[in-house]
Amino acid sequence: MQVTEQLKQDLATDGAVVVRNLFNTEQLRRVRQSYDYGIAHPSPQAKRVYPGTADEHFNEYGNPGNIEQYLVLIKDLGLADFAAALWDSEHVWFLGEELFMKKGGKAGRSPWHQDTSYMPAHGPHLLNIWISFEKLPKRNALEFVRGSHLGAQYDGTSYTDPTDPTKPLWGDGSWPRLPDIEAERAQDSASWDVISWDLEPGDALVFHSGILHGGAPVTPDCPERQTLVFRFFGDKLFYRPLPSTQPDFGHDISGLNDPSLTPGDPYHPEYFAQLR
Repeated sequence: MQVTEQLKQDLATDGAVVVRNLFNTEQLRRVRQSYDYGIAHPSPQAKRVYPGTADEHFNEYGNPGNIEQYLVLIKDLGLADFAAALWDSEHVWFLGEELFMKKGGKAGRSPWHQDTSYMPAHGPHLLNIWISFEKLPKRNALEFVRGSHLGAQYDGTSYTDPTDPTKPLWGDGSWPRLPDIEAERAQDSASWDVISWDLEPGDALVFHSGILHGGAPVTPDCPERQTLVFRFFGDKLFYRPLPSTQPDFGHDISGLNDPSLTPGDPYHPEYFAQLR
C-alpha cells in the first residue's frame, strides 16, 4: 500500500480515513482465518457486552494466547511498515487486537468513546486498523467525530447500561463526561461533524485511537458484522496515567498505570511486541 502525503495529512487532521482495497482477496482470507481462530480460542476475559439485551454482542481483546498468529499475519501483510509510513516513525509496536461479533440484525450502536480513556498513554502515534468482512453501508459502519483526537479527553463509557451510553467509566471528575452525541444529533443533525464511509470487503478504516468513534449497528438488512481490529503505536507515544479510582468496568484497568514513569515520559513498555 502506497502511503501518500494526502493520506498522512488527512489522518493527522481528521483522525480517521478509509483505505480502499488495503487487502486483496487472499490477504483478506488470511485475516478472516486469523479472526476465526481468535473466536474459536477466546481468553477468559472474552465477554458478551450488554448480556441479556437486544444489544448483546461478543467482544474480545488482547488475548496473549493468540498473539503469535497475529504477529505472523501482521508481518506478512506489512502492516508495521504501513503504520510507520503514516506517522514517519522509526519504530512500531503492536498494542493488541480486538474482535467484535454482532449477529441477528438487532444489536444497536456501540457507544461513542475514545480508546485512550482505557490506556495510560497519549500522543500522535496511535493507530487502529478496523477490518470487517461484510459489505457495510455507511449507516452500519463505524462513525467518527472529525478531528476529535486533537480535542478533549473524555471519560470512557462503562459499557454496563445500554440505556445510558455516557455512563462514566471513571466518574471521578478527572475527565469530562462523554456528551450524549446521539441525543444531540437527533435534535440537530449538524451538531457534530461526523464522518463515515460505505465499506466493501478488503477496505479498512484507519484511525487514531483517541478519536471519538461509535456506531456500527446491525439491522435486518445488514444482519451481522464481524470485525477484527489491530492497534499499533510508534515513537511519539507518552505516558499519561489513568485515574486512580476504581473504574466501573469488567476489571481494574487502573493497574495499567506505571509508577516508575512520569507523565510525559516516552511510553514503550517491554511487554508489547516491537515490530520494527
